[in-house]
Amino acid sequence: MPSHRAPRGSWFGRGRTRALLSAGLLVGMGAVATSAYWTTEDTFSGGPINAGAIHLDLANNVRVKPETYGWGGLALSNLAPGDTRAAVLPVTNNSRGAVTFSYRIQASATGTLGGALQVTVRRGGGVTGTTCTGGTLVGGANASLNGFDQPAGASLAPTQAHDICVQVTRPAGVLPASSTSNITFTFPASQVP
Repeated sequence: MPSHRAPRGSWFGRGRTRALLSAGLLVGMGAVATSAYWTTEDTFSGGPINAGAIHLDLANNVRVKPETYGWGGLALSNLAPGDTRAAVLPVTNNSRGAVTFSYRIQASATGTLGGALQVTVRRGGGVTGTTCTGGTLVGGANASLNGFDQPAGASLAPTQAHDICVQVTRPAGVLPASSTSNITFTFPASQVP
């Protein structure tokens, strides 16, 4: 009696061999992509290589952690509509190593009063009466304090300092008498190669 079974194919038939080769190709591509992800290369010619750590200090807060400073010099209590107050804050490069950096000046304020306040910042300026004078204007005069974000306009070399004069104005207008705001100034820095 003749056999009616289909001929048995070899495990290494054309379809399976192709599937195995394709799987091997996918795994190989994944391995190449992963190793390339962690590789970097650059060319450097001449000059010394210095290592260090950026450390920007406010006032006399030399290398103290946490990196916050309660600035009592800019007293804004009882700031009446139309009033202006100003103070100078020294910003110093106390980095470890020969690190030069540039920095930004950012400000934010909470509440209804915070949204109304205006700021004028002058690098190298001083205080005359209740306003900042001299130096270089950073950003615009009487800019909105909430969301202020401007480069300081110059780099700080190691041990160098800038006097930053900050002037805050409460414009004349109708705001509730009991309006309050928390104001934060931030000075993010980036190394300058």
